[in-house]
Amino acid sequence: MVRLLARIALLLGVVTGVQAAEPAAEPAKTMAVYDTALAAGWQNWSWAKTELSVELKGSARKPIKVEAAGYQALYLHHDAFNTTGLRKLNFLIQGSAPDGEVRVFALTDGKVVGAGKVVKLSNTGWTQVAIPLATLEVEDKIIDGLWLQNTTGNDLPRFYVTEITLD
Repeated sequence: MVRLLARIALLLGVVTGVQAAEPAAEPAKTMAVYDTALAAGWQNWSWAKTELSVELKGSARKPIKVEAAGYQALYLHHDAFNTTGLRKLNFLIQGSAPDGEVRVFALTDGKVVGAGKVVKLSNTGWTQVAIPLATLEVEDKIIDGLWLQNTTGNDLPRFYVTEITLD
């Protein structure tokens, strides 16, 4: 029925000389996880020491501060949802010392999926990170959480994370 009406409208446009409008492209699907606070539906289940909405001098950003001892992680949990239509995980990250790293994982049923992706920490400013969900092995899958984990047995100097989205 909708197609029939669209064809009639197009024909009327041809007959009357009025141009039919192009159908609007579907807007990009984006899911907020954290900006200056956790987005609706997201919870902090971290076992690393975390502080949300931290005030940083001279910055409008209010990131999550993470202090991760060996093998601890920032863990952001959400009720299970489908990633269909989403293609990557994006965030800003900044370390407080050079040469640290975290491994980013997605979770299904509370369990890590795949080998994750290593992200290097820099203390020279914010680093924009974009990880394809295919790299995390969760493209078009059901997930229920994200980890940024210290995968060493040593304490990791504090780091900050903000502007976390899936799109």
